[in-house]
Amino acid sequence: MHSLAVHYTLYRRRWSPIIPLTLRCSHRSVQADGYLDSGAFYSVFRLELLLRLGLQPRQGKARYMVVGDGSFIPVSIFKLSVQIAGERFISDIAFSDRLGVGFNLIGRKGIFEHFDEIIFRERRREVELRPRP
Repeated sequence: MHSLAVHYTLYRRRWSPIIPLTLRCSHRSVQADGYLDSGAFYSVFRLELLLRLGLQPRQGKARYMVVGDGSFIPVSIFKLSVQIAGERFISDIAFSDRLGVGFNLIGRKGIFEHFDEIIFRERRREVELRPRP
């Protein structure tokens, strides 16, 4: 079993667990970074990435999601191939043009269960992702 340690990214003068990933649909892929957030249930990405995949919001499932301040934002949910730390799997990914934070959010549902362990090492400023055996 291999694991991957990814160093945190300096974002707005703070070291944050922002990690690279690839999103794929049947005909295109896009590389992005996302904040690995154990407090977020869903993954929500900026709408611009969906458009780069050649998809339109109306093609997904329209929903509203609660964000950190308690307000609701409109999202479009798509089943996409996700690759993180060498692991590829299908997950529901939400996209919104109303995501208020300056980064994409990688939440637990559909992502975290594909790994045996996700270890946040704050002192080292890294996160280790260990795939399931």
